[in-house]
Amino acid sequence: MNNTFEINRFKNLLLKDGRRYFRNYGTGLVVFCCLNAISWIFNLLFGTSSQQPFRFGMLCTWTALAMMMVPEKVYGKANLSREGVSFAMLPASSLEKFISMFIYCAIVTPIIVFFGGYLVDTLLSLFPFGGFEKPIHLYTINEVVRMIDNSEGVVQSSNIELSFGDVFPVGVIRISLYVGIIQWAAIFMLGNMVFKKHKAGKTFASYLGVSYVLSTIFGLAFTSSSSRLKQWLENMDSVSEEEMIQIAHNGMICGMVVGIIITGVLLFFTYHKIKTQKY
Repeated sequence: MNNTFEINRFKNLLLKDGRRYFRNYGTGLVVFCCLNAISWIFNLLFGTSSQQPFRFGMLCTWTALAMMMVPEKVYGKANLSREGVSFAMLPASSLEKFISMFIYCAIVTPIIVFFGGYLVDTLLSLFPFGGFEKPIHLYTINEVVRMIDNSEGVVQSSNIELSFGDVFPVGVIRISLYVGIIQWAAIFMLGNMVFKKHKAGKTFASYLGVSYVLSTIFGLAFTSSSSRLKQWLENMDSVSEEEMIQIAHNGMICGMVVGIIITGVLLFFTYHKIKTQKY
């Protein structure tokens, strides 16, 4: 039954996980949705104000933190030798358990926290005090690209002037954003199935360690190839606009593909761990 999928059985599992999700993490969701109120209270006490970009950044930060913690809070016992037996005995296949976990960790949590936090922030902005002068404007990716273009976000050489939108296609940016969100959830889903205690903390520490090692390797590779890079930059004037756009597009697509592969690997190992977990 490990690799099977049956819609009625999955529906029952999804409802059961939903009850556990709100029972174990409902209070946490409310707290994360209301964290922007801390800034509002601070403004009220000290007569300051918080601009929209700052509040939007905080909203994204709370969403990321909520995604870090949800696997441990809801599925923290899934890989424990005794407590995990109830998870193993659920009348569902490993595939169904994995998909349900993915839905609540990578889809439901960011939607609830981000838009719930946005709603709270908007309600606070209605008060004539507290320093939230306007509701946060949720920019579309197209709007962000236009804003960057209008603020001199261009690539220039002696014979080429490209806008940000020319160099970075909106579709690729959108896909990269979605992949990044799923990848962030996948990191902590896997960490939850690997570590026994302090799952979120250990996973985040591992993420920082791996990121440091990879950045060091790429830094050394960049240093070793600096002479060739310098030579390439000196010859940029001979590169046509079409070639420059193609180079930028290829670079972004390669980065997106690498991100998709990494995310797929993380999700695969999470599923594999659910499937092969011994109790």
